[in-house]
Amino acid sequence: MPEHQSLSAARPSVSRETHRRAMRTHPAGVTIVTLDGSDGPVGFTASSPSSLSAEPALISFNVGISSSSLSAVLEARTAVVHLLGEGDEHLALRFAGPSHLRFADTALWTRAETGEPLLHGGRVRLRVALDRLVPAGDHVLVIARLLDAWFDDEPADPLVILDGGFRSVSSSTH
Repeated sequence: MPEHQSLSAARPSVSRETHRRAMRTHPAGVTIVTLDGSDGPVGFTASSPSSLSAEPALISFNVGISSSSLSAVLEARTAVVHLLGEGDEHLALRFAGPSHLRFADTALWTRAETGEPLLHGGRVRLRVALDRLVPAGDHVLVIARLLDAWFDDEPADPLVILDGGFRSVSSSTH
């Protein structure tokens, strides 16, 4: 199949409102993506990261074309995807808010040995190389190769978003 060929371009899609209503009923993991931009650290909350391939190890996430972070993503070579847990809601809200406030509190972050902004918080941190950027409607699909992973020694339960609100999901099995 040719790369980037649409298989459904001739078919109409549902309205934006129907799409949002449907997708809000499905829980999605809450993450923050951090990277360096030309003017310093950049980060944003995302609920789109997903495992894409185990060999090679690839993940994907989306960035809106109207996002203040898009230009930094287009220029970056690496990023860190923080998989959030219960108790990280304050980080999710901060990185969904005004961009000039996201890194204002220097107690919330440091830099990885490789230079990327690294938040204090999250269950897992994934350092990735941005491999491919694919235009997809009102977003850009980012395909990234997993370079490194750091795990919290005592991870909190995963944080998800469902119907516009944060929820934790118990990771214990009974």
